[in-house]
Amino acid sequence: MPILTTEDLVFAYADTGPRDGPPVLLIHGWPDDASTWDAVLPALHDAGLRTIVPTLRGFGETRFVGDAPRTGNSAILAMDMIALMDGLGIETFMVAGHDWGSNTAEALAVGWPDRVERMAMLATPPRLGGMPTPPFEQAQRQWYHWFMATARGAQAVRDDHKGFAHIHWVNWSPPGWFDEATFARVAASFENPDWAAVTLHSYRARWDEAKPDPRSQWLEDKVKATASLSLPTLYFQGEVDGVNPPSASAAVPAKFTGPFAFVTLPGVGHFIQREAPETVSRHLVQLFTGNPATLVAAAAAAAADQSPAISKAKPYLLGAAAIGVIATAAIGIAQAQARAASPLTSIAEFDHQVTGVTVTADGRRFVNFPRWTDDAPISVAELLEDGSLRPYPDDTWNSWRNARANELPVGDYFVCVQSIVADGRGNLWVLDPGAPGNEKILEGAPKLVQIDLATDRVVKVIPVPLDVALQGTYLNDIRFSPDGRTGYITDSGTRGAIIVVDLESGRSFRALDGHGSTQVDKAVTVETDGTPLLRPDGRQPAFAADGIAISNDGGTLYFQALTGRTLYAIDTALLRDGVSEADRAAGVKTVAQTHVADGLWMSKAGVLYLTSPTDNAITRLVGDRVETVLTDKRLRWPDTFSEGPDGRIYLTASHIQDTNWFKPGAPASIRTALFAFMPDTVRPS
Repeated sequence: MPILTTEDLVFAYADTGPRDGPPVLLIHGWPDDASTWDAVLPALHDAGLRTIVPTLRGFGETRFVGDAPRTGNSAILAMDMIALMDGLGIETFMVAGHDWGSNTAEALAVGWPDRVERMAMLATPPRLGGMPTPPFEQAQRQWYHWFMATARGAQAVRDDHKGFAHIHWVNWSPPGWFDEATFARVAASFENPDWAAVTLHSYRARWDEAKPDPRSQWLEDKVKATASLSLPTLYFQGEVDGVNPPSASAAVPAKFTGPFAFVTLPGVGHFIQREAPETVSRHLVQLFTGNPATLVAAAAAAAADQSPAISKAKPYLLGAAAIGVIATAAIGIAQAQARAASPLTSIAEFDHQVTGVTVTADGRRFVNFPRWTDDAPISVAELLEDGSLRPYPDDTWNSWRNARANELPVGDYFVCVQSIVADGRGNLWVLDPGAPGNEKILEGAPKLVQIDLATDRVVKVIPVPLDVALQGTYLNDIRFSPDGRTGYITDSGTRGAIIVVDLESGRSFRALDGHGSTQVDKAVTVETDGTPLLRPDGRQPAFAADGIAISNDGGTLYFQALTGRTLYAIDTALLRDGVSEADRAAGVKTVAQTHVADGLWMSKAGVLYLTSPTDNAITRLVGDRVETVLTDKRLRWPDTFSEGPDGRIYLTASHIQDTNWFKPGAPASIRTALFAFMPDTVRPS
């Protein structure tokens, strides 16, 4: 059996059939192994299909690399499959999955819609939209889920792999369906040293008794957020399945809006492809080689099939009113719909204007709301798992209001927070320009507030004095040196600059003050929705140095004026106190000609991302140019980035063009949103 090494696994897999045939990924379930597809393969090969059959993590000869987490949730299994297909150089493919493999296939279709062309799910319903607590009758069938959630049950699984698996082979399908010699051959794969750990994690994670692998959280969330899929799909149901009977799959057809068929196999239990391989093979060949518009007709024709394995089928196709409509759903259309699906995941929506977002090393998420067009009731909030907002660090710091401006000392409250950044060293930093409405600075209000994430307490307030935060300054965003000693702030106000802050002493100074690289480019017109963005009096937005990013080694600072189209950089050594402005000016480098950009982000992978409010888009720097990687009409003024511990990138859509600054009559409070995407799921347009 060939071996392929990925970041996590030394993968055992089989790659058979015509090498130039359309590739089909076949994913086994639990408790089973890759041999579950053996009787299906000949028919697929005869139909000209190339088959890739992996052995899942924790099974057989597949082994973990080093200290990779011994996790088994379906999203991480899907990521394993992508790593395998990438290693084989296979871009697009079709997939069939049984049991665990069924939900893995579903996660692949959700996470990589441009790569998965057609799908078959066997014996286990989709989890689209999340998994509700099952009815008591179904929970009784799934007793082993709850058994494994207990310490004693988990130990029993560790102590007797084969016995635990055997009881399910007996209970899930009709008596006599297998012989003990077959089970013994399959059970050898359960001797993998990580089988119990992967098994326990898989079942515990699906009921929130364990956290999914952090790297896969984005995909778990995306499956829960996805209501339906449109790719051509077959669902196989064993009529006498002892764990997932027909009653457990009654809602399946409603999950698919494209070409779809539901095939019921009388007399067949849970291990469908082992119990009825000829029938399964016939339907898979039809799915993988035929016109998807014929799925329904093919399933209906199976009702007349007199083979002992199947005598009837239940065809369904949702989203089409007549066969004439069905006939238009050719595979090219299905693929186009899949590619049109955005890789953006909606994380949260807000009733007030959001600008900043930051995600901590342990996955906590924070957002902030400036006082631009309304008197926001919360300035800084932690976004909790249930979607609610918790004022952070407490109600007191968030209690300042425009209406009480003369009552409360501005240095002790959040006045108009523009940006929040977790520094990766256990701190959340809050950048408060102290200029409500992006207008006059309130004396004493501009500040940088340090909050200890472990205690949720403010530990330091660094005022930005009036000779640094000049009247007309707007403290926009901040980045930190890797050693945690220095902060770099863009001033996007009247006279652009980079403000350098010594975080230990609290001293700050202006650098590149008035230099061309930090100023508004008067030749640039900011456009949104295809027209210039203008205030009622005809003024264009005029924002100086705005977006800011720092290289992962801390040696280079990148910045750009929002009203501009040039990305600049400077060595951070030139931003030390005592360096002359002439030397700094000489050290400014032009990196690329870009576009109107608000937020910048240097990812952990070393990719510089930019937002493009004009195009509702995200771009990335490639050499001396930028390329579009994601466009979505929901990104009305993509604003600020942050990166989660799993590599997922979050960004706010602040809807600046929808405020009453530019739309007279618009409400003071506007709805805004937070999104996320996984860099691996997007490709250049």
